[in-house]
Amino acid sequence: MEYLIQFQLNIFAALILVILYVTLNVKSRVNHIAKQLFKATIIFSAAAIIIEPFSWIFDGTHFFGSYFLEYFTNVLLILIAPIICGLMISYVDYFIFKNRKRLFKRQFYLLPTLLTLVMVIINIFYPIYFSVDKVTNIYNTESFLWIQNLILGLCYLYMFAFVITHRKKTFKYAVIIFIVFFSLPFIGMILQLFTLKLFFSWTSIALSLLVIYIFLESITGEKDYLTKLYSRRSYEKYVSNLIEIEKPFSILFIDLDDFKAINDKFGHFKGDQVLVEFSLKLEKAFQTSSLISRLAGDEFMIVFESELDIEASISNTYIILKNSSDSVVKKLRFSYGYEQHSEGMTIDQIYINVDKKMYKNKVKNKLN
Repeated sequence: MEYLIQFQLNIFAALILVILYVTLNVKSRVNHIAKQLFKATIIFSAAAIIIEPFSWIFDGTHFFGSYFLEYFTNVLLILIAPIICGLMISYVDYFIFKNRKRLFKRQFYLLPTLLTLVMVIINIFYPIYFSVDKVTNIYNTESFLWIQNLILGLCYLYMFAFVITHRKKTFKYAVIIFIVFFSLPFIGMILQLFTLKLFFSWTSIALSLLVIYIFLESITGEKDYLTKLYSRRSYEKYVSNLIEIEKPFSILFIDLDDFKAINDKFGHFKGDQVLVEFSLKLEKAFQTSSLISRLAGDEFMIVFESELDIEASISNTYIILKNSSDSVVKKLRFSYGYEQHSEGMTIDQIYINVDKKMYKNKVKNKLN
């Protein structure tokens, strides 16, 4: 019970991170590098929050392996700190520049981690950061621990400078959120330097991640407000990621025929109902290995990562529409264009190609 009271901040912070991680996996299907970086930051932060209490619990204890556990937990905490800094700045870098290759060129900003690793190895033979007495198993800080604090401080200062320098390349509200994102862990680190028993260094990172999720990750508009299909932005993120990782895919562009006539005859409320019902039918027709999005109005885009028999798929979609209980949906017709992504083709090029094919199909439908 004593430990629960002493480390209650860590417990609550760990729970917040677990909830964030689960929420990301459950609510967000679209996978992109920003999301991967965010999840990695959550994982390392949760690890640090869990490890920190054990470094205090093992301090001064005597049992088989206690010395190793005390030493190892402190080494992990020292190493994890710059890793989190690197992941945080990588997340912001990608958010601003949307360039995966740029991050690889910068080694995901893990240079401070490599420097810290060298210092930790030196510390094993010549204690410069910390030491653990082999008799009492008590942790002691050493003369050059300030180097670690300097490395972390410079990392955070670089983060602030990075955001300010590139502030015109992103939204104003994002700049404010990023400043808060970096400020909370920095303040937490400073507070813990002066008050060692205030365990706020790692828990403040959990708070900053919560800020990012609330103000950036959860308002990205992944789902269309009406149909609950994925939005155009989600489609673009999804396809951009597939192109970046060079994964084969194809897209199917669908546009309803004479949808304006439905709005004119039955009203916009009925038109919205038709769009919702049609979206449900699309989800039924393309259940696996696809991302279905509503681009705008009565335009829909479906992304496939597996081979598709386009003629059979279209025929199956019409069969599903005919089985609808809605008389308007039963009679729906649509035009479509199908395109497989080729090497070197950009997201704009594949859209232009599939759009042209859809309009050719629309002209053909009008003639029949």
